[in-house]
Amino acid sequence: MKILLINPSLLQATTGQYEEELEKERGVYPPLGLAYIAAVLERADHSVKIIDCDVEENYEEKILSLTQEWQPQLVGFYAMTWSFKLAKNLADKIKAIDPKIITVLGGPNATSMPILSLKLGNFDFAVISEGELTIIELTDKLEGKNNLDLDQIQGLAFKKDSEIIITPPRPLIENLDSLPFPARHLLPMEKYFDVFSRQKHFATIIATRGCPFNCTFCDRKNRMGKLWRVRSPKNIADEIADIKAKYGIREFMFFDDNLIVDKNWAYELFDRLKKLDIIWECRERVDLVNEEVLRKMKEAGCYRIRFGFEAGDNQVLKTLKKGITVEQSLASAKACKKVGIEIYGYYMIGAPGETKETIQKTIDLALKINPAFAIFSKTILIPGTEIFDYAVQTNQISSTYWQDFLVGQETNGAPSLTKEKLSELEIDSLVKLADRKFYFRPSFIIRKLLDVKSWDHLMSQAKMGLALIFKTK
Repeated sequence: MKILLINPSLLQATTGQYEEELEKERGVYPPLGLAYIAAVLERADHSVKIIDCDVEENYEEKILSLTQEWQPQLVGFYAMTWSFKLAKNLADKIKAIDPKIITVLGGPNATSMPILSLKLGNFDFAVISEGELTIIELTDKLEGKNNLDLDQIQGLAFKKDSEIIITPPRPLIENLDSLPFPARHLLPMEKYFDVFSRQKHFATIIATRGCPFNCTFCDRKNRMGKLWRVRSPKNIADEIADIKAKYGIREFMFFDDNLIVDKNWAYELFDRLKKLDIIWECRERVDLVNEEVLRKMKEAGCYRIRFGFEAGDNQVLKTLKKGITVEQSLASAKACKKVGIEIYGYYMIGAPGETKETIQKTIDLALKINPAFAIFSKTILIPGTEIFDYAVQTNQISSTYWQDFLVGQETNGAPSLTKEKLSELEIDSLVKLADRKFYFRPSFIIRKLLDVKSWDHLMSQAKMGLALIFKTK
């Protein structure tokens, strides 16, 4: 079967916090979810192509031209809520070329709102949660290679007459080593970058799936489950070695929410990474690191950790169910600086019960930690999260908000709490204040100038800093 996979541009469908130009300056990451789907499809002898709209100029023209010339039998889309309308519009145009083309939607929007996704979009199927096994059973069914009825394929939503059927959830994949490496050969690897990376080109790696923690603002556990699952350290190291050999890439970003839930597993991974002569960064929780762990990470090539510090007030952290304290944030930052690992901090403003005083504590925490970079953003009511449900229960947002957003009745892609102690306008202004207080410090500017590696490096980071400070939302 000929299968075209499309990643609709998120750069042109931002959450509303940032302009498209800022999104471009921040960087573009490869769509690894689609690349995993492509890999299992290729292993099943399908012919697959990927178009990543984030890095393709005139992507719509290329998609429609390829559809006419190559004549795929199935077109799959990955869509977040913010890029759903783009996926829908592309699906409409593809179906106009050939109504017989089967269209499949996957990704967060299909998982959080499968019925609405199929009602609003010209999609024949929606794949819910992890898609690798579901897409193979579906394509086998379409080609007559299995005897399953559609309602026997777990993790699937589909149209049947005038109703939409949702099948039982598919069990999470336990043996992640059973999956092939992402099909990076189908992607323009030279076009992916991060404004904060140290080398011109880098690659992302997914070593684990699932998150055992309970943050109220995150929907990850709904999509990948609470069970933390891992690939073997050897499997991960083999993938990195393969990327290094094929593309000459020596810088990697672990895209996992948490890399060190199991320290024994992590230590084995670090031992293997140490032998690969690479540099890397990851995202981690402040309560999962200590000086011993950090030294092992540093020896293995880790140069930066991105921490979700979130807030500078312990009651706010408790409300967010983050499971950490301000004291742990300070301790982890101190240990990183002692070991020599750079810190990148995320901070949230506008949690339930926030006041100007608690927000000032968050700004003060950022100044005290003094990370290499800080991202301040307002707390967004993402569909499928506990904090969204809280906002509905307290009459701060309509239960149909995201449905209304998908049909264009709501235009704010970053809704926040509106009936707490601070208005949304005040929250927006406090986010701007935090950016300015952090980035306009003479000590920060001097430090960045001393760190400059090239004129292009200086200009890209300067653009990023200015865009953050003067962002529209």
